[in-house]
Amino acid sequence: MDYNIFLLAKNGNKDAIELVIKTVEPFIFKQCRKMKLREYDYDDLRQICYMAVIKGIPKINEEHLSTAPSYLMKCVHNALKYEARRALSKPEDASIETEDKDGIKYAEKLVSNEETEKIFFRNHGKTKIKEAFEILCTEEKNIVSFYINDPYGGIKRYSELYHADYRKSRYLKDKALKRMKNFLESSNDDDIEF
Repeated sequence: MDYNIFLLAKNGNKDAIELVIKTVEPFIFKQCRKMKLREYDYDDLRQICYMAVIKGIPKINEEHLSTAPSYLMKCVHNALKYEARRALSKPEDASIETEDKDGIKYAEKLVSNEETEKIFFRNHGKTKIKEAFEILCTEEKNIVSFYINDPYGGIKRYSELYHADYRKSRYLKDKALKRMKNFLESSNDDDIEF
């Protein structure tokens, strides 16, 4: 191809720009046939490629006119990759009522032995218990943790480890559990089952 056409196209000659596009057009067709994007059809992809070529023509360096066709092909390739990244960055909208490729609704594929309400209330109860645990001081948290891990020997282990009186440790455990119980009762959540 004559390098003067690239110079004319760079200077804004419309006929030269059309001729440059025609030289790159087989590559554009090939790349657009390969690409399958959600929201784009073949013509949309072709338009993106034409825009990439038109934007790339003014950037052609006069000293590198011999590599101008490969530069324009790279522009086309990069434009398609950019559009693919944009399309893939947006998740596809889906609902539980949409169908998969076999025509089966996603709702029909969900299988669970538990009811959603029971799961919600169980998790809701756990979060309330965690909130009640957070109101305790550090010493109370320690003793409750020992008691939860070992209900039959945890208090004794706690009193030996921290060199505390066993009866005081037991009293502290009862006091901490009572504070947690009062917090849970005051939160007005009657749906927590213990």
